[in-house]
Amino acid sequence: MKNLFSFLALVLILVSCGGNKTNRELNEYVSAFLKDNKKVIAFGKINMESVLDKADYKKIPKLGVIVNKYLNELNSSINIETGIYFALEGPLLEDGTPETTYAFFEAVNADSLVQKLTQQGFDPEIDGDLQFIESGDVSLGVKNNLCVLIIKKGEYDAKNMLIESFEKVKNDESEGKVDAILHEEADLVMGLSMENMYLTSNTDLAKLTKEKQEKVQEMVQDSYILSTLDFEKGQTIFESKNLFSTVLNEKMFLKEDGSASIISKLGTGAPTIGFSMNMDMKKLQGFLEEYSPNTLKDLGDKAGGAVSFLLASGGEDALSNLFSGEIGAVMVGAPNAYEGLSDFNFFVGLGKQGKMMADQAKMFLSMGMDDVYVDAKGLSAYSNKEFAPSAGRKLSISKDFENFGKKGITAFVNLEGVDLSSFEFENEQKIIYLIKNISFEMNNTGSKLVITAKDDSENMLKQSVDLMVEVLADKIGTLVL
Repeated sequence: MKNLFSFLALVLILVSCGGNKTNRELNEYVSAFLKDNKKVIAFGKINMESVLDKADYKKIPKLGVIVNKYLNELNSSINIETGIYFALEGPLLEDGTPETTYAFFEAVNADSLVQKLTQQGFDPEIDGDLQFIESGDVSLGVKNNLCVLIIKKGEYDAKNMLIESFEKVKNDESEGKVDAILHEEADLVMGLSMENMYLTSNTDLAKLTKEKQEKVQEMVQDSYILSTLDFEKGQTIFESKNLFSTVLNEKMFLKEDGSASIISKLGTGAPTIGFSMNMDMKKLQGFLEEYSPNTLKDLGDKAGGAVSFLLASGGEDALSNLFSGEIGAVMVGAPNAYEGLSDFNFFVGLGKQGKMMADQAKMFLSMGMDDVYVDAKGLSAYSNKEFAPSAGRKLSISKDFENFGKKGITAFVNLEGVDLSSFEFENEQKIIYLIKNISFEMNNTGSKLVITAKDDSENMLKQSVDLMVEVLADKIGTLVL
């Protein structure tokens, strides 16, 4: 928090120098920065105005007054209506962070920079109409109405990087998918460039032959994943759309089943957790052999001789010969901190040569499962016979998870009616008390994750903020709200 407020103070000081507003909008600056920039692996924007409104911070007793006062000062310097845009440059470092992070936002007034910086103890530098400041890994520059923030670990030439950034925003604007992503409306929008991820990565793909590397480049060219995050009344929704090239779309291997036949193969009971997957195993194997040829061999080596033998015995199309690509599992009953997880049922679909493998697996599974059954179509196992298939009974899936088993990958966690009192959740973990259920689905065109709250009358973000304030108050003890 100390570092955050120090940074915001620096922003307030420097952006107050903004002025001489040009005709270019903030999103146009960012669009120009992204034009033909092959180092940017991800980019997007945060709708600050929407997020702050949904957090409803003004209603937080005492703390809300403090935050509101600070934000009013911020609003006098930064135009939060235009949001904050960002761009992440690859490659990713060992800790998973991008090599360089850029943020773009708009300044709104033009007070005396020198006076402000002198009062706060900062020593700004000026290069023509660019005014900038450095502070550790962070540098911030202002020119006209545009502010550019750079975060980069280690030593770097902040002045030249800022100059280059302000030159890039003069480019022509991006078109096509980049433009569409920048104009998407949500609380948080992010576009992931598959092409630039590949160009800046240091993966096994670099070991492919020149011919195959060219095929990879063709496949990922102009391919993006558009992701959005929205906080709504009683829900948080994270959604993605695959904006892939035609070549990459044709390589996708998830299958759909509108009848959700996997449900009939998972026994009985009222599950609290469920997972299903349905894949075209022949396409999956072809994809792995073409672009990650060592994957199956490495899998066999790590899993042991038995798995290596099975993969070898599967023939040329080992995966599709052994497995149908249909997998499902459910946990029935409620978990308990003292007794552990409840009973579970699972099913693995078999290919035409998979039964021998399943018969061998049955011997081991029978040691810990109440009932294990194998036929030509698949292997089914139940930790408790009570939840095995029986006449007149079926798996009871909540209507909130109506797509379970229908998409390529589906999953859910149902906390409705689950007694969580036996679990000792602390601090931010207590957010789980707000949740009614979580659902996830994915197909070849995208995915959707929905977190549904028990209380559907208030925005999910506000509920989370209120809970965190309570946690903070309990933690410091002396704070009176």
